[in-house]
Amino acid sequence: MASMSQPSWRRAVSLVLVLCCSLAIASVLPGCANEPLLTRFTVQPSLITPNADGVDDIAHVSYSLRRNADVSLYLVDSQGERHFFRKDVRRSLGDYTVDFGGVIEGRMLPDGNYRMVIEARPTDGGPVATMERPLTLRDADTNYPQIIGLQVFPDSFSPNRDGLGDRVRISYDLSKAVSRTDIYLLGPDGTHYPIPEDKVREPGAIGHHEHDYDGGIDLGAEPPPAGTYKVVVIVEDAVGNRTEAETTLKIEDGGVPRATIVKSGEGTGVVWSATVVPLGQVLSFTLTVQNIGPVPIRTQGPEPGTIYDNNQNYNTLGFSESPGVFRIGINYEGNSAGDPYPYRWQLGKTSELTKRTFQGRDYYYLMPGQTVTVTGGIRMVQAPPLRNPRFWAGLIHEQVEYVPGEDYVNPTQITIGY
Repeated sequence: MASMSQPSWRRAVSLVLVLCCSLAIASVLPGCANEPLLTRFTVQPSLITPNADGVDDIAHVSYSLRRNADVSLYLVDSQGERHFFRKDVRRSLGDYTVDFGGVIEGRMLPDGNYRMVIEARPTDGGPVATMERPLTLRDADTNYPQIIGLQVFPDSFSPNRDGLGDRVRISYDLSKAVSRTDIYLLGPDGTHYPIPEDKVREPGAIGHHEHDYDGGIDLGAEPPPAGTYKVVVIVEDAVGNRTEAETTLKIEDGGVPRATIVKSGEGTGVVWSATVVPLGQVLSFTLTVQNIGPVPIRTQGPEPGTIYDNNQNYNTLGFSESPGVFRIGINYEGNSAGDPYPYRWQLGKTSELTKRTFQGRDYYYLMPGQTVTVTGGIRMVQAPPLRNPRFWAGLIHEQVEYVPGEDYVNPTQITIGY
C-alpha cells in the first residue's frame, strides 16, 4: 500500500485533534449550564435570642451563587406570612454572608419558629432557585422605643440674632433607652440640617429630652433658607428596633445680621466736633451706619442727637441693654466703670426705621441696604480720669459681640480743658 505523503499526514492529525477538542467542549458545556445556581445556604445558629445580652443575638446567613442573580431573603412564620429581609437585590456570582438579628423594617419579629427562605432569580433568565432553613426566635426584645409628645415651640421662628424669636425648643419623651438618636430638619429639597444634642439629659436616655435650636446663628453660620421643614426624630434601640416621628417647623427672615460704620476716603468713620473741649462743653460726633446684611437689624434708643453728661450712661437714661440690639457706642481711655461703651445711640431716627410688632410690642429695624446718620454728644460736666483721653466709636451687637472690624473706630485724642 502506498504511504501517505507528509502534508496529508499532518492534516489528518490536525483534524483528529479538532474533533477531540470539540467533543470535550461539548461534554463540558451541558455541565456548566446545568450547574445549580445556589450551591450553599446556611443559617447558624438555628436558634437565636435577640435581646442584646451578647449571647446568640444574631444568626449568620451564608450563601453561594454560581451565576449573577437577583436575591431575596425572607422569613415565613407559622401563619404563612412572609417577612422580607432582602428583596430582589442584584448579586454577582460569589460567596455572601449577612447577619440577621430578628428585625424586619425596624421591628423585632415575635418569638416563634420560622423558615428562612432564599430565592435567586438568574439575571440571564431561567428558573428561580430556592432553598430554606429553619430559624427559631426566643426571648426576642419586641419592646420597641416610643417617641412620645414630639413638639416644636414655637412652630415658626426667625433665626437672625435680633433677640426676638431666634430659637425654638424641640421636646419629646423616650419610653426606653436607645443606642442611637438622629434629629434633623429635612428641607423641601431633601437637605438634612442637623440639630444639636440635648444638653441636659444624656443622649438616648429614657425620659424627657429638649433640644435648643437656633439654626446655627449662634456660631455665625447661615441658617437654613426660609420655608417649611420637617423636624425628624429617629431612634434605634440596642437590638435594632427603630422608631421615627416628625412634625413641622417654619423658618422666615433668617440670616446673619451685618452692619458697618461707613469709612471716609481717609479711612476714618467718625467725625469729631473738636479736639479740645472745655469743661462744661459738649464733644459731638457724626457717623454713618449701613445695614450690609440680608436681614433687618433691630435697634433701640436713645435717638440720634441725644446729649449725655459724661457721668451718665445708657442705663441712667433708661435704655438698658437688650439682647440682639445693634447700637452705636462711644468709649474713652480711662473708663473705669467696667462697662465698655457707656454712651450709646440708636441706629437712625425712629422716623427712618421700620416698625415691627412681636408678641404685642413694637420694635424698630434698620432694613437691608439702608444707610442712616447717627449723631450725638457728651457734655463734660466733670473732669475725666485722664486729661487727654482718646475717644472712639464702635458698633455693638448687644450681648452677642462687639462687631469685628467695627470696634475701636477712629480713636482720637481729645483734650479736656479745666
